[in-house]
Amino acid sequence: MAAIVLSFTIDSASAQSAVNLKGFNSKSGVTVKTSGTKIDLSWPVSATEKGRVVLDLNKNNPLFESIQATANGAFKEIAAKLNPEFILTIGRRDLISQNGWNIFFDRVPTKPFQSYNVVMDKKSAAVRSEGSRTIVSVSGVSSSTFSGNIEITFYNQTPLFNVAAVMSTQQDSAAILYDAGLVSKTPTWSKIGWAKTDNTFQNNDFNVAADAENIMVKYRTIIGQTANGSLAVFPAPHQYFYPLDEAYNLKFTWHGNNYRKMIPGYGLGIRQDLYGDRRYVPWFNAPPGTKQRMNFFCMVSAADGPAVLEKVKAYTRNDKFEPLPGYKTMSSHFHNEYTTQYTLKGKPVEDEPEYVKVFKNLGVNIVHLGEFHGAGHPKGPDSLRLKELYTLFQECEKESKGNFLLLPGEEPNEFLGATGLSFS
Repeated sequence: MAAIVLSFTIDSASAQSAVNLKGFNSKSGVTVKTSGTKIDLSWPVSATEKGRVVLDLNKNNPLFESIQATANGAFKEIAAKLNPEFILTIGRRDLISQNGWNIFFDRVPTKPFQSYNVVMDKKSAAVRSEGSRTIVSVSGVSSSTFSGNIEITFYNQTPLFNVAAVMSTQQDSAAILYDAGLVSKTPTWSKIGWAKTDNTFQNNDFNVAADAENIMVKYRTIIGQTANGSLAVFPAPHQYFYPLDEAYNLKFTWHGNNYRKMIPGYGLGIRQDLYGDRRYVPWFNAPPGTKQRMNFFCMVSAADGPAVLEKVKAYTRNDKFEPLPGYKTMSSHFHNEYTTQYTLKGKPVEDEPEYVKVFKNLGVNIVHLGEFHGAGHPKGPDSLRLKELYTLFQECEKESKGNFLLLPGEEPNEFLGATGLSFS
C-alpha cells in the first residue's frame, strides 16, 4: 500500500498570470502590488512592523519567491524560493458497520489506501479581503477525485500566514490524512530548531545534504533560521490531530531532503503517522462536496528561533489552561491504570507520579479517572475487586492536595456493555 506524493506539480509553461483584485479592500491596511506573474503583498504584523511575501505565479518557479519581515522598519529577507508541498493519503471510511460518518472504531490504514500526484495550474489568482484577513487564492489544484485551490491567508496585526490546499471530492466514503511543508531546491537556512519534549530548545546546524527525518517535538513546531530571522511552521493545533486511543507523540514534524522519498528538495513541515497508535485509527472524514482545508501555519520574524517559538506558544497559552477566577478546570476519562500497573504490583510509589505532574503543568485542577478499563477485576470476585477499589481511592486521596483534586472513577463498559461513560 505505497503512498504517492501529493505535490504541486508545475508544467513547463510560464504564461502570464492574471490577478483579480476586485475583492481586495485597499483600505484594509494591506498593500498589494502586481507585476506580470508577481504578487507583492505586505501586511501589518504589529503597530510598527510589517511582513512581506512575494508570490511568483510563473509555473517554473517556487510559489514563495521571498518571505520577509521588518526589523526597526526595514525589510529583511527571512527565506526565499520555497514551494508548498503536500502529501495527501486517501483511504476508505467504514460507513456501514457502526455509526456512518460518526464512526470512531475504524481502522482505515488496514484497508487499501493510496495517494495521488496533484497538479497545480498557476494561470490565475485572486486577492480578496475578509475583515482583517487578506486571502490570496491560486486556482487549479486537482488530484484523483479531489480538486480546489491554494489559499494563503494573512492576518493583520500578527506575523502569521496560513497555507492551505482547499479541496473537495464527490467520491463517497473518503477518509484522508495529509503531510505538508515548505520545500526548496536551493535552501539557505543556517539552523533548524525545535523544542524537545523536555522543553529545552534544540538548535541544529543546517546540513543541506541531510536526508529527511521525522522529529519528536513539543508545541508541534519546527523552525528554519537564517542570518536575518526565522520562519516557524506548525499545524492548526485543534484540527490536525485525529482521535486516537493512546496519547503518543508520533513525531509530527519533519525536515530534510526527499521527504518520504516523494518530495525532491530540502523541506521542513508537519506530518501524520498513517498507522497512529495501531489501534483504532479513523483518520479524517471527507464527505462528498465538503471542503477539506489541508493547511499549515507559518510565522515570520526577524527574531531568532527560541524567540519565535515563544510567539508561537502564545497562541495556545503555552499549551496550558488559563485560570478563570471563581472556576476550576476539570478533565475526565483517563485510563492511567496506575493502581493496577504500579501500586498493586508492588512497584515503588512516587511522591508525585508523572501523570499528576503532567495534569498540573497543563493547569488542570480536577482530574476524573476512568480506571479498570481492560484491567483489574470489575466483575469480581469481591476479594480482588474491593482491594482494587480501596487502592484506587487511597491513591486519589494521596494526590489530592492544594489546588489539585484527583477523583476516582472507572469506565463501566467492561461490565455494562457501553463505552464513553464513566462514574465515580
